[in-house]
Amino acid sequence: MATIQLVVFEIDESEYGIDALAVNGILRSKKFKVQKLPGISNVIEGMINLRGHVNYIYNLRTKFGLKKAELADESKFVMINVGSQVVGCIVDEVTDIVKFDEADLQPAPSLSTNQKGMSYLKGIGKVEDRMIIILDPVELLSTEETVEIDLAFKALNN
Repeated sequence: MATIQLVVFEIDESEYGIDALAVNGILRSKKFKVQKLPGISNVIEGMINLRGHVNYIYNLRTKFGLKKAELADESKFVMINVGSQVVGCIVDEVTDIVKFDEADLQPAPSLSTNQKGMSYLKGIGKVEDRMIIILDPVELLSTEETVEIDLAFKALNN
């Protein structure tokens, strides 16, 4: 039976998980200055310089329609591999790493996966009394957001 390991994080008191194989690193947000980009989707918070490379920072609160919050001392950037780039996602706190048997995961509710733009919901994992919303790293960025990031990346590198 196949197992999946998830990096679990909190946003607005809800727990989310993403496949650990997609995670490139976890950074303390307070160690970086997020540079705003004019004219780009408000889902993209801006960019940071990480070891001499430009990495875009993606605001999951905005993506999920949650209230905006300032970066706290505990806030982190979960860096994930998206195509040929590494993109950061702002989270309130990274809380856990858990393993699941794939058979124990429940699929995402059909109500959410049928809605436009919600294909990033992969399923639900239960650990004791906790429910972890599992995100699909490939689907997390919409096609429009990916194109926007690619265009901004090309513009900066020319």
